[in-house]
Amino acid sequence: MSSPALFVLLALVAYGIAYFAYGKWFDRNVWKPDPKRTTPAHMYTDGVEYFPVTKYVLWGYQFKSVAALGPILGPYIAINYGWAPALAWIILGNFFIGWLQDYGSIMLSIRNQGRSFGPITYEFTGHAGRNTLLGFILFYLLIISATFIYFIALFWHIFPSTFAATVGIILVGVLAGQLLYKVRANVVMTTLLALVLIALVIWAAAAFPFLQTPQGAWPPNPAQGVSAGGIAGEWSLLVWGLIACVILYLASVLPLPQFIQPINYVSFFPTFLAVILILIGALVSGFTGVRLEQPAWVAFNPGGNSPMWPLMFVAIACGSISGWHSLVSSSSTAKQLDVETDAHPVGAGAMLSEGLLALASLAAYMIIPREQLTGSVGAWVAGAIKFTAPFLGGEAATGFLRAYFGVVLILYALTVQALVTRFWRLVSTEVFQGPLSVLGQKHVATFIGLLVPLAFAATGSWNNLWLYFGGSNQLLAGLALMLITIHLARTKAPTIYTLIPATFMIVTTISAIAWQVVKVYLPAFLGTTPTLVQFPFNQYPAFARAMDGIFVLVGVALFILGLVMAFRTYSAYAAAGRPPGAAPRVSMGDD
Repeated sequence: MSSPALFVLLALVAYGIAYFAYGKWFDRNVWKPDPKRTTPAHMYTDGVEYFPVTKYVLWGYQFKSVAALGPILGPYIAINYGWAPALAWIILGNFFIGWLQDYGSIMLSIRNQGRSFGPITYEFTGHAGRNTLLGFILFYLLIISATFIYFIALFWHIFPSTFAATVGIILVGVLAGQLLYKVRANVVMTTLLALVLIALVIWAAAAFPFLQTPQGAWPPNPAQGVSAGGIAGEWSLLVWGLIACVILYLASVLPLPQFIQPINYVSFFPTFLAVILILIGALVSGFTGVRLEQPAWVAFNPGGNSPMWPLMFVAIACGSISGWHSLVSSSSTAKQLDVETDAHPVGAGAMLSEGLLALASLAAYMIIPREQLTGSVGAWVAGAIKFTAPFLGGEAATGFLRAYFGVVLILYALTVQALVTRFWRLVSTEVFQGPLSVLGQKHVATFIGLLVPLAFAATGSWNNLWLYFGGSNQLLAGLALMLITIHLARTKAPTIYTLIPATFMIVTTISAIAWQVVKVYLPAFLGTTPTLVQFPFNQYPAFARAMDGIFVLVGVALFILGLVMAFRTYSAYAAAGRPPGAAPRVSMGDD
């Protein structure tokens, strides 16, 4: 087989079976959604948090709130084992675990009066369990913020047209928000206007050199004559990171309808269109002459320090399963669900759609020669252009396509990171009370929630940040599945279908975090391996050693908090009186 068409088709069929066959069967035998049951959106309607939304709009909101860089860059790491294991995890992980968590998180919340994970965890595991979970979430949000800020800065640095395009799309989003909420303009007309303006913005960014920033390379290698270039040389990533933090600060403190909501809305269209275009390119690759360039299998432990288990299962974060999705599903989406039967198309549908993004990304890497892929984290853009240029204008269109797919990468990171920053602020308000309440103040919490990740992003090497992010993200997913399992046990519903995935994810992710602490960060801190702090901060040995030590402490904190939380959830499950694998019984829904 010389093209990726058949493998992409196989995955599409598998996702169809997951949604229409396994999903429907799971509905009938486990959750039994009732369209006549009143949802929290109707029960507590306030027009702010609780309000019913049609399933079509809510699906788009859910997709844009959960789809980020995880399904794009995870396959870039995973393809080091060969594309076959990466493809298998993207298909099977989503089929048996991913959508179950997203859908289950929505159902868990609406069957518990629209409450989010904090109060639900308090009810299931007590005060200590709630505090442990919130502590884990704070560390998790710091890591995910560091990772996404790093990549926003990196992509602005290496793709010259993308900063102007990003700013232009943000302004289009703000304008759309004013038209929708101030002028009360027609939604369809506003959307069409926004799409035209976005196309013009990207075209202008690609066509006019004065809108393009100086191109940079990363990481620079002075010994080989490779300079950083960019807008500030070796400090470019730090400068771009600061600029990203300014945008994220606004996203955190401004009202949702004025900034995040309309920007995420208009960003949905170009980002989802990119997925469709790449998949079309993959399906017709047999006719366009695009060939596989990567091997199906490389090794279980390439390089000798990266075993496929557990690392590949946390490297592909979000494309198969993601804990961030459970936070969005339980704290936001569930409060807008019109009827219970919408939970399946919204939760499962958005998760399987994100699986398409992971599939498209893996396909984009499969067609890049190995020597060009190594060390080129922006290779996704090259693969996307290779797939789509044959039917979108050929060589003449590559400038526009490079700007388009480049800014799509940034939009996937920026739109979700805006929500993450805001979520950090809200969790800080809940965690820091009494004498520490100043840390939960809106501006103080946002400042801290950006300063610490910026420090991590400016100093940490990206692949190690990514594995911490993946480990904590997937561990949160395992814990979310345990909360779902406890609820099912308490309502006398079958638990085996969520208990086994939860156990697999918890064991795998805790092992991955422990591996990275012991095998990667601790040796660097002890000086037995080179520092993991990146250029130019690695030129200051004492500072680099201190940062390596901080990364060790972060990993230890994630490991301990995750282990304690896992113990508490399994204890709560045992107390619910449901042994694993017991015969299914009909659920009546509520506790």
